[in-house]
Amino acid sequence: MAFSIGIDLGGTTLAGVLVDEELNILAEEKIPVDREKRVEKVIGDMELLIRNFKKKGKGDCLGVGLALPGLLDWERGGIVFSENLNWRNVPVIPLLKEKLSLPFFMEHDVRSGAVAEVYFGAARPFQDVLYVSVGTGIAGSLIWKRNIIRGAHEASAELGHIVVEPNGPLCRCGNIGCLEALASGSAMERDAFHLSGKHVKGEEIFERAQEGVSPYQEVVKRASGFLGLGLFNLVQIFDPEVIILGGGVAEAGEWWLEMIREGYENRFFWTPIIPPLLLGQFRGRASVMGAAGLPILQKRGEYSQSIY
Repeated sequence: MAFSIGIDLGGTTLAGVLVDEELNILAEEKIPVDREKRVEKVIGDMELLIRNFKKKGKGDCLGVGLALPGLLDWERGGIVFSENLNWRNVPVIPLLKEKLSLPFFMEHDVRSGAVAEVYFGAARPFQDVLYVSVGTGIAGSLIWKRNIIRGAHEASAELGHIVVEPNGPLCRCGNIGCLEALASGSAMERDAFHLSGKHVKGEEIFERAQEGVSPYQEVVKRASGFLGLGLFNLVQIFDPEVIILGGGVAEAGEWWLEMIREGYENRFFWTPIIPPLLLGQFRGRASVMGAAGLPILQKRGEYSQSIY
């Protein structure tokens, strides 16, 4: 019997899971990330989570998988730059290994979500997958023949920053009309505030939209239409077998998916082949579950990862 630990380091939340070798959750925990994003404090909280999970695990610990944001340092095992954390050149794994004698693995947070879906979740029957995570922002990962396409500069599949409306709103990247600025959770919260004058969180926006309450229904419909347009454009470039939607917004479920399909399927005039849109199995948990899966996949020989 063996177990694995996964840690997802986000801009506001540190999520952790303890899983068995079939990726069944044995324990999970979330704690807020230090408001000042102090490296020492955040690393200390990660250590605490790992120690707590290790005590609860039975049998051998296969290792700890980390889902990390931003541009990663594969040589040292850390973060070169993370906008959400405002971290530069932080050797995350070396700092943890000063305190913990365990095998460590790491992956970019969104690609970690893709790993969860491709090897354990909704994308298992497929070889060529476009994984799209919709949350506060929008990001993605390309998987071809079950291999992640990382790009020449480790920056492939920045799907949130394709431009779908040249006269659209300003995106946080500095461009105008990015998909993220029109279809993400934060975009819907912004639009709902402008139309209602109230600060409403994404979950409540979806609840009211499903009830047919204006302007929330219109906000979700508009965002879903832009997302469908963006996904259609990506299909023309990459020709995937399937598109898997994950991230926090995917928790809205099939109702949201149907709204996206309206702006997606209706654009396929010249070809009968329309890659299906599917909700991910892990949705908002995808990144942390993929992280927990890294040591398991390494043991199986299914996914080559550097061991730190």
